[in-house]
Amino acid sequence: MNVSKLADINIPQGRGMIKWAPFATMHEQFENVDRMKVEQAHVPKPNLTDELQQDLELKLRDLISKNVILRYWNNGYEYQVECVIGSMDDWSRVVTVRKEKDFMFVQFKNIYSVDEYDYLPELY
Repeated sequence: MNVSKLADINIPQGRGMIKWAPFATMHEQFENVDRMKVEQAHVPKPNLTDELQQDLELKLRDLISKNVILRYWNNGYEYQVECVIGSMDDWSRVVTVRKEKDFMFVQFKNIYSVDEYDYLPELY
């Protein structure tokens, strides 16, 4: 096959290596969408009855030094952490948890769920 014949074929070149970028004509629109995403992620604090709080406290005390999935609320957001319950201070009502080598302090009033699990206990 002759190379000169391939060069004669009319093949469109296209746009080459043009990088794609979003079409942002209205900057305010993107700011509003980002703000709406943040607002949608906010959730109200769970309202637990006194009985549920007592049950949760007993469950927390039973699960000290065990692997748990702790769910809590903080500043409008819900969080979930896999950790080990270290201790619970009666006076300050703070629960100390350990995730790998890091310690976290969670206010008891913000905790709404705790469940035991057995997943890779040797990591803790």
